[in-house]
Amino acid sequence: MARTIGVIGIGHVGVTTSFNIVTKGLADTLVIIDNKPGWAEAERLDLADSLGGLSTYTEIVANDYSRLRDADVVIFSGGDISVIQNGDRNSEIKSTKAAIDDAAPQLAASGFHGVLIDISNPCDVAVTYWQQQLNLNRNQIIGTGTALDTYRMRRAVAAAMHVNVADVRGFNLGEHGESQFTAWSTVRVNNDPITDLPDFNMKDLNEAARLGGWQIFSAKHYTNFGIATIACEMAGAVMSDAHRIFPCSSYDDDYGVSIGHPTMIGRGGVISHPAMRLTSDEVQKYAHSATTIKENLAKLQALG
Repeated sequence: MARTIGVIGIGHVGVTTSFNIVTKGLADTLVIIDNKPGWAEAERLDLADSLGGLSTYTEIVANDYSRLRDADVVIFSGGDISVIQNGDRNSEIKSTKAAIDDAAPQLAASGFHGVLIDISNPCDVAVTYWQQQLNLNRNQIIGTGTALDTYRMRRAVAAAMHVNVADVRGFNLGEHGESQFTAWSTVRVNNDPITDLPDFNMKDLNEAARLGGWQIFSAKHYTNFGIATIACEMAGAVMSDAHRIFPCSSYDDDYGVSIGHPTMIGRGGVISHPAMRLTSDEVQKYAHSATTIKENLAKLQALG
């Protein structure tokens, strides 16, 4: 069966994700959808121009929801990042809700039954809202969550400790927003607990990890490469049934909301949630983050 990925919302992130899918040969068919007149077709042609230089081939389809019926994965990146105020991702609640309300009925009508990966912000709120809009198992609807925050933490730690980023392990958890936090009890550098290292400065590293995205956003007014890479990694994990763990946004039964925490991903979406062995302080931060997400979800639902 042909491998099919859909990308809904072809802005900076959506098109970067689409380019990665094509150049990495992740799909046999890529369906790109955008409601701006002529936009998806223009990007389809631009992406098609790259095919002559690649060792793989991808059929690229524009604005055809019916082709998503048998898609393995749909990546949703709709919304309007330009409405963000003071670095608050929750400024996008109204525009993201409108984008989901537009896409959800069309996606449902297509007969889509694969895995939905949300990129749009506020990510955890959007994932929970998607779970309410589609007649799919919650395990089939996930978001990139704190995977990007984790990447930024690893980058900051690697730079501070003068090691390769591949040798830094651990998780950022909670909301993909201001209440996210680094679970330092999970972080290892060259397999040593970071808290045991003599040059570990929690305050400085917390700030470096938290502000990494805003340094980019303040200059570019969007971020795209890191998040697109994560979306493609998650999509690949679904399509290959990789049983790979991501700190992504998925439903937490204990808190009744989707939130960034370690999640094993495979063909059907969520396979399991590895146990989190957090400190009491980290548990409190996680609970606070869940409460923040619930409060912002209530704001979205109040929009009617």
